[in-house]
Amino acid sequence: MTLAHATVAVSPADRGIASQRWALLGVAYLMLGGLAWIASQSAQPEEWWIHGVWCVVGLAIGLPMLARIFRASFALIMNDHRIMFLASFMAYFLFGALLLAIGPEIQAEQSLSYYPIGAPEALRADAANGLGFGISVIVAAIAHGRWIERISSIAAVHVSKIPQHLIVILFLALGTLASVYLFLHELEFRENEELVAGIVSASGRFSLVAIVLAIAYRGKREELLRPIAVLLGLFLSSSGLLLFNKTEVLLPLAAITIGAASRFGVRKVLPVALIGLVTTYLLIGNLVNYGRQTTGDRDEVSFSERLQIIKEGWSETRKLGEDEEYGAWARLCYVPPQAAAIDLWDEGQGGDQFRLLPWVFVPRFLAPGKPEMTKTGREFNVKLNGNDRSSTGQGIFASGYYAGGIFGLILASALCGWVIALSSAVSRGIDRHDALALLPFRLLGMYIAFRIDGDFVADYAGTFVFILYPIFGVYLLGSTRIKPKVQRWGGA
Repeated sequence: MTLAHATVAVSPADRGIASQRWALLGVAYLMLGGLAWIASQSAQPEEWWIHGVWCVVGLAIGLPMLARIFRASFALIMNDHRIMFLASFMAYFLFGALLLAIGPEIQAEQSLSYYPIGAPEALRADAANGLGFGISVIVAAIAHGRWIERISSIAAVHVSKIPQHLIVILFLALGTLASVYLFLHELEFRENEELVAGIVSASGRFSLVAIVLAIAYRGKREELLRPIAVLLGLFLSSSGLLLFNKTEVLLPLAAITIGAASRFGVRKVLPVALIGLVTTYLLIGNLVNYGRQTTGDRDEVSFSERLQIIKEGWSETRKLGEDEEYGAWARLCYVPPQAAAIDLWDEGQGGDQFRLLPWVFVPRFLAPGKPEMTKTGREFNVKLNGNDRSSTGQGIFASGYYAGGIFGLILASALCGWVIALSSAVSRGIDRHDALALLPFRLLGMYIAFRIDGDFVADYAGTFVFILYPIFGVYLLGSTRIKPKVQRWGGA
């Protein structure tokens, strides 16, 4: 089937947000970042209200744009990763940052205990975030990525010949088997096995793709596949709780949400699902911390013992004082480490991410001596408190400044905006032919946009390579026979 035969009409709501509007949004945040920088020069250490006003204005600028997703299908969110990028920016660098101005004092102190700062330092971090986000969004609005959209379309045509229901069943089977195996391994039910093969660990993530696929799927055996996917999601989420891992609890629930929103519509699913996810996050915070503290550094903790810890933890954590509660809001606040990153560069102790950047394109099996690409957060933590067992994220914009000052901030922000544009183009090319086998790359693009709290090398450039190489590989297999024409999507 050629692209001409596969092209379908796109409703106005699903055409997305025009690139001109994204560019204007970028300019607005550029100006907001500039104002924060000016304010940082004269603000007094205790004038947190200035920082608070900055965050509120930033939220007010972005909310109208974000609200548009409730008037469109979920395909818009999957095809335009700028939306996830904006949502993540608002969650971490605006709402999360607002903690220091109006949040509970105990949680604000918890956040500031990592790196004590005053309002001027917070405003410098705000400036880096505002300027960086503005640059990224403008670049993402300009760089349409039509060349990689065309390549992705050819790859999608080549793969779309596989029957859809077989793809869903295959992903469900692989994901379920790998997930059960990994869960049993974590509980030490299997003897004489210290390490899990990387391919098995990667296959475990197929379960999340399978959940999205099976719930969103329309066609043969959908009534059977959908409940199986929901049960798999609940199993994975429960397993995450037994392993005392918040991420592993929430990711399967997020996969169920994505699948349901794709199948039944954003307005019907997303508001209720978001409330459910936030509620779950708040409920399990204390419980997961209790489990980790109880098990300590022990490698072997049996299934029955974990169940008992959860039972006891649920009772014990109801009695915690305010200063012992899990700081959910503090977890979203990255202002102190961002201020620390800026100070470290200014003091001549910045990072080396730009030296690592070329290595993202070199597979480790071709270069065994390749540097560790995810070391930045750990080395950053060592510089501040000497602890090499923990890794601290700075956010992609502050990490750019940490690696190269103001020029590093500009370059890293432009790079991340380009990656967002390219990952969106890949998703559009795949979606045009409904190539379900390539869905993992669409979801990975959304995940890249979400990781705005990470590092611009490891979490953006490095992760995008895992999309780029496979798409090119499939493209080369089918490029000699398929010559599609790329349809221009509104605002994409």
